[in-house]
Parts: sequence; structure tokens; C-alpha cells
Amino acid sequence: MTSETGFESRFASNRNVKLHYVAAGSGPPILFLHGLPDHGLGWRRQIEALRGSFRVLAPDLRGFGRSDAPRGHAHYTLLPHLVEDVLSVLVAEQLSQASIVGHDWGGTIAWWLAMRVPQVVRHLVVLSSPHPRNYLRAIADPANARYFAYVRRFQEAGASAMPAPEELAGWVADEADRQALAASLRHSDPEAMLGYYRANIPLGRVPDIGQLPLVKAPTLVMFGAHDPYVPASAFEGTFREVDNISSVVALPDAGHFIHHEAATFVTREIEGWVSRPLSSFRVAG
Repeated sequence: MTSETGFESRFASNRNVKLHYVAAGSGPPILFLHGLPDHGLGWRRQIEALRGSFRVLAPDLRGFGRSDAPRGHAHYTLLPHLVEDVLSVLVAEQLSQASIVGHDWGGTIAWWLAMRVPQVVRHLVVLSSPHPRNYLRAIADPANARYFAYVRRFQEAGASAMPAPEELAGWVADEADRQALAASLRHSDPEAMLGYYRANIPLGRVPDIGQLPLVKAPTLVMFGAHDPYVPASAFEGTFREVDNISSVVALPDAGHFIHHEAATFVTREIEGWVSRPLSSFRVAG
């Protein structure tokens, strides 16, 4: 089935959870994972630019858009549910490996996928999402309280804490894209969206995450220097979590949604990174 955008509309299944994704193009696969509040078509600019050379895939995360929204916050844990959702899309496409690009919550999922199922991640690109260890440390630091007030609000309040779809989509500058996102969010489940925070970020004292596997894939991280939701300091030391070449790029005039705010630059950086053969990186033995 082809949507009005010209992209293919497909479904994958993780046990009894149906996941919608858009697909376009042919060639080496790139799988894009959106954050909150967003949807698979939030990557429209990247899909349109890259589909001439790549097989581009972009799911609606569970709870969002046309994907299922199982009831109960326990269904939104990173392990195993959100990571397995990504694997189900790869299975639906008959892929054993892909380059993974993630923004916000999609970036967190991408980090965990690269740590726990390294064989499926060819290249890793993460936008506006620190390594999970650094993210939790940033949340625990009282100096960062202004960045994370919304997280606590989402954890503690009911679904009424979630703004209306039109307000949630207000960050999108392009009118058509904003309307598409608002329509998708009207089909999303507010409790499911809140579940990402409640299932994966501890209330109260945030514990240190402990020992984690190093990421084996060559890793590119980009963030906006004026991100109001994530402090720049949370990206320091990223190289310690990656046993391969890593690059951290700060966009000086950008905020949180850099795949829109600096779409041309971000897309060019993604294309350059995932086009490099693994032999051009220092691949750990």
C-alpha cells in the first residue's frame, strides 16, 4: 500500500502488537526511530532525500500513530518491548542488519539496541539523546532540574498532563507537516506516551545504571546547543561508551528537534556516516 506521500505503508508484528511503518527506496537499509511528540513521517525530509540511494524505514513507535497501543505502562519498557519492536520491523523487511538513526526516545531505543543486539546495528546515529547512563545522571543532577521538570510532570500526573495534539505538534514549522503530526497524535494514546517515562525513568532517586556493554557500531551523535530538554553536558564522555569511532557534533543555533531545524545538515551528516564502509572505521575485534 502506498500513502499520499508516495511512501509505502507497511506493518510488522511483535507478538500481538502491530507496528505501522513507512518505507521507501532501495539499497542499504536505514531505520529511523522517532521520539516524543513525533511519528514515523516526522522523518519525511530525510526519507525524501535518502530514498534514492537507500531502503529507508520509519515506524510509528508503539502507542503512536497507526501502531498498536497496549494498555499498561509495563508494555513500554525499553527491554524487551521497545527494542524487540525494532527487531520486528527488520524481520518484516527480511533484514539481518541496518543502520539505525534515532531521535529523543528513538535515540534511547537505538542506544539500547546497539548495546544489547549489536549484530543488527551497522552504523548508529543518535540525535538529541545522550547515552542512557549519561541521561539518567543528568536527570539526577539537581543543577539540571529546569531541563527535566516535564519528565517529573509526565511521571506523576495522569493523562491530562499530556497537552492536546495541536499543542504537541506546535514545534513543527511546516504547516503541512504540523497538521500531519497533529492528526497522527490524535490517533496516539496519551497513556502510552506517558508510559515511556513511567516505565523507564525511576521516580525519586535515580540510580546509577551500572555496567553496560560498549557499543560496537561506529557512532555519530548530534545535538542542538540550545536544546531546552537536554543539557549539553550530558553528551560529555560519550566516547567512553563506544568501542569504535565516535563523533559528537553540537549544532550551535539549534534546539531539540534538529532533524527539522537543521534538516539539510543533519541529513547530509547521516548520509555521510552510513555510507562509509565499516572498514573505514576502527572496528573492534
